Amino acid sequence: MENEIVKAMNVWTSHTLFLNGKLLTPVNLEEQCRIETNALAMQVLGFYREWIGENDEISLQTSGSTGKPKKMQVLKQSMIESAFATGQFLRLGKGMKALLCLSPDYIAGKMMIVRAMVISMDLITTDVSANPVEKLETPVGFSAMVPLQVNQILKQSPDKFHLIKILIIGGSAIEQKLENDLQNIETQCYHTYGMTETLSHIALRPINGTNRSDWFTPFENIHVSLDQRACLVITAPFVQKDPVITNDIAEIDEGNRFKIHGRNDHVIVSAGRKIHPEEVENKIRHLFNKPFIISTLKDEKAGETVVLYCEEKFGIKALYQLWKQLSEALDSHEIPRQIIHIERIPFLESGKIDRKGIII
Repeated sequence: MENEIVKAMNVWTSHTLFLNGKLLTPVNLEEQCRIETNALAMQVLGFYREWIGENDEISLQTSGSTGKPKKMQVLKQSMIESAFATGQFLRLGKGMKALLCLSPDYIAGKMMIVRAMVISMDLITTDVSANPVEKLETPVGFSAMVPLQVNQILKQSPDKFHLIKILIIGGSAIEQKLENDLQNIETQCYHTYGMTETLSHIALRPINGTNRSDWFTPFENIHVSLDQRACLVITAPFVQKDPVITNDIAEIDEGNRFKIHGRNDHVIVSAGRKIHPEEVENKIRHLFNKPFIISTLKDEKAGETVVLYCEEKFGIKALYQLWKQLSEALDSHEIPRQIIHIERIPFLESGKIDRKGIII
């Protein structure tokens, strides 16, 4: 690992980035800013200006999925080492084209830029849209997307998928239907696990292909453990000195791999039984055509009661059929006691469901 870090430092010192086939340096940065017309490329140039500055740190914005969005400062060196960890795991190489279709306002987009610099990949910019490959004609070796984008590509441009060799998908859980749909795709697809505090992902699991797995494999030198709540604790020395204590309820095997069962702060305790809404949602996702969410309401007797909020409207016959299907798919204590129509399921800017933003 030491030799790779030395190489990374050399890349950082040189401050070079291949952007849409052109070499970007501190010398030609201002000229490139004057002639650039692509909105996403302009954001890349803005980050590049911050990167080549004298400050050893970069300012990050958390997504807000576990609380209010907040600012934090991280070392550029830590971002470099995180980029190399991804590069080693996926065997990314110099000269490979990397497609950027995530906003550099957040860690996922920033790390794509850093990976391109560190590994000497050519960063190709497109639109931060639901279907980022709609106009893509050139094969790319690597890209990162959120599940919403992958779903949209499968619906609108499935013939474009072969243009991407390796794809990492993160930002939220992956629905079982989407995972099933990716089984016949040649692209190597991986689900990421991580957060802003860990500088994007620290573990990956293959979604398709012969190595498909339900378990996340941490990068080299990453150690995971469980606290007294059975929540994941991440020790990643190259990211930060102190362990990162998460709210993700996990299971760890003998090989240091892990599964995520849901969030501790999302757990519903109804009549003494613990219910993980994410697991319930995965069991019934095939029953809905529009967004829905499993949540809770206070109950005098049970403490909390399971509630299903959905954007779909059901008539009496359809509602009866839905209750029957829910009873067949779920354990008795998981079955929602109410089904409530809501005009719009709220989402955070990062693409994650805003579980705390449900307003009736």
